[in-house]
Amino acid sequence: MSTTITVLHIQGHRPEAVEDALAAIFTREERPRVLRIEGTYAAVLARATDPDLAAAYRYVILRPHASSTWTPVLEVGNRADGLDVELSGTLDGAAVFTTFVFGDIVSGYRLARAGALVDRYASDPTYGAGDEEDEASGSPASVAEDVDIESERAHPERFADLLPAGTPPEDFVRVVLAPGWWETHDTEATGAPNAATDDEDELVDETDRMRCIGLALELWAPDEYPFAQDPEDIPNTVAGPAIAVAFT
Repeated sequence: MSTTITVLHIQGHRPEAVEDALAAIFTREERPRVLRIEGTYAAVLARATDPDLAAAYRYVILRPHASSTWTPVLEVGNRADGLDVELSGTLDGAAVFTTFVFGDIVSGYRLARAGALVDRYASDPTYGAGDEEDEASGSPASVAEDVDIESERAHPERFADLLPAGTPPEDFVRVVLAPGWWETHDTEATGAPNAATDDEDELVDETDRMRCIGLALELWAPDEYPFAQDPEDIPNTVAGPAIAVAFT
């Protein structure tokens, strides 16, 4: 099964404050809360993902790791566009760093701070574009006009203070973010020789990339990032107690 997961990490705020912020945001959208349950991670997740639950937006809020100030929130319902920005604004401008992976195709992140989007990255910014066939040729439509590729290019220098001491942003790009689509794209754009000649050498495990992003920012712990896997595979012993909330 290919992993598809989105995790928002909120810096400096406990789960109860994050829960209150989510409730405030969805109240403004006139979407009432239809679920609030607290318990073991597995039990809470099962309730939040119940197909019979009449809720479009569902979240599992975890306790921060003992060595971290980031509170993880698993988005297990519909994706709420701009939720990270709204959470940041509601929680006094807190940093909200969102990691995601969609199957074997693409992974990435978004960073919101002070109620604004600061940076975003997708490992393949053309993912999902050009799916419709061109009527004349029967081939996938060009994505050049549909995708703002540069808007998905990482700029980790914008959050260098969140990286561990001694980790230059350019090294984060070179080691974690560039391999794969971006490396190929930039090589072709500059006409530089490509050191990788074997197609297999260019393949990147997107789940592993998501894990590396989480480790680089220590979003859970300095030596562990358990959220780059299917949510049901995360054990209670790792996730601990959790809170599930859902809104219509």
